[in-house]
Amino acid sequence: MTRLSGRSLAVVGVVLAGIAAGLVGGVGAGYASTSFNVSVLPLIGASAGDPVPQVSYGGKIGYEVSVQNTSTSNATHVQVVVDVPAATFVDATDSSCAAANANASEMICIPNGGTLNAGSTYTADFRFTAPTSGSSVTATPSVTIAAQTQGGKQNGNNGTTVTTGAPVTVDLNADGSTNDTYLRHNESASAGGPENFSTQLPDTLLGGPFGLELGIHNETGAPICPTCLPVDTSLTIPAASLVGNAGNPFYDGTTFNPYGWTMNAAAPTSFKLTGVFHIDDNGIGTNAPIPACANLAGLGPTIAFPVCYDTLTSKNKAGVQTLTATGRGLENGKVGFG
Repeated sequence: MTRLSGRSLAVVGVVLAGIAAGLVGGVGAGYASTSFNVSVLPLIGASAGDPVPQVSYGGKIGYEVSVQNTSTSNATHVQVVVDVPAATFVDATDSSCAAANANASEMICIPNGGTLNAGSTYTADFRFTAPTSGSSVTATPSVTIAAQTQGGKQNGNNGTTVTTGAPVTVDLNADGSTNDTYLRHNESASAGGPENFSTQLPDTLLGGPFGLELGIHNETGAPICPTCLPVDTSLTIPAASLVGNAGNPFYDGTTFNPYGWTMNAAAPTSFKLTGVFHIDDNGIGTNAPIPACANLAGLGPTIAFPVCYDTLTSKNKAGVQTLTATGRGLENGKVGFG
């Protein structure tokens, strides 16, 4: 048997102490002694009472994920994971968020480089594209602690799940005359139907929101004015339900930042086009057609006239009259030809 000298024993003791300290430190910074609260909130279709209660097939679904480290120790190698089966990850406010390798239905974020201090909270907004079939999609958030040798999100979700939050469900809509979606700046949406309508968001959204829930519903029914066609479009943008709303991304009390819109519909050749009519969420606006933007101060929509038109044309061909209008707006509401 080989005897260890006193010096050698001292060295071994230091090494063992270092290993023990490393283990204790790993527990203190890892999942063994750390607890989390994690939740995900839909930013569109959150409930039946949401102004945009569903998302159209292939539309964008906005979410917010929130994670809090509820323990007294810091946590490292943290991954925030959201699974949305059948949907596809699009983008997020945090550039660390990305789709897991080989699984576009799973988003993985690395908050603050993977460190979440005791008591701190991490939040991120993000989007998934809804599938083109099914009645709903469900998002489930969780927190994992990645193995240090796994390389985080680049290798997918290879960590140990510490906690899982409650799943949330968003209903889907397959009606082609409807487009319910969550858009970001400079994006557009359209829907066909008895009246075709499309909208284009401006380059920036005042107040800096991640995005906007938006619904386009082309409808047939009672005309919105006595001389209007029996078709119209309901444009629903809850953040801009009325021009004076706080947080309106198109007007903040100082800056006018309108969205653009295009609308067309077929009418009998006997129909006499007088203009475009708009009804706001207070039911105001049926007495007269909206004005031309060129006739308004600033050559665009105003507080008094939050929706105006830029072009208005009528063409007859093969016994059908095609009506087309383009314009800009600061609030939502119903629009139709009269």
